[in-house]
Amino acid sequence: MRRNLVILVSSGLGLGFIPRASGTFGTLLGLVMALLVPDNVYFVAGICILGTLAAHEAEKIFREHDSSRIVIDEIAGFLIAAFHWRGFHLLAAFFLFRILDIAKPFPIKQLQKLPGGLGIMADDLAAGFLTNLAMSLAVYLFR
Repeated sequence: MRRNLVILVSSGLGLGFIPRASGTFGTLLGLVMALLVPDNVYFVAGICILGTLAAHEAEKIFREHDSSRIVIDEIAGFLIAAFHWRGFHLLAAFFLFRILDIAKPFPIKQLQKLPGGLGIMADDLAAGFLTNLAMSLAVYLFR
């Protein structure tokens, strides 16, 4: 039972098992969650903590560091990226987050080297923070 729950949470309700672009599908689930539970810091923090624990256990189950089947990191990262954004800005945050998550610029890439669930989650959480910061700066500069 516990194993199934870990797999369900870490794979984003099974989206991680989609053979191609599982991270994008995980991010889409994050988008739905951001629309359903907007700007709730407790919800986002809970997903980040639950995600770190689930990713840590899923890594043992899948016997692979940062398996493509684990998408809870994209979900949590996008919830951070989406915080305070609506409409067009939310869509822009989606694309910017995916770019940063895939490209993994310095120092995001180095965070993946952390052990266990922390290493799985940290790079996506950083990409989420960086997305939100870039969005804030762009809106401030171009308003």
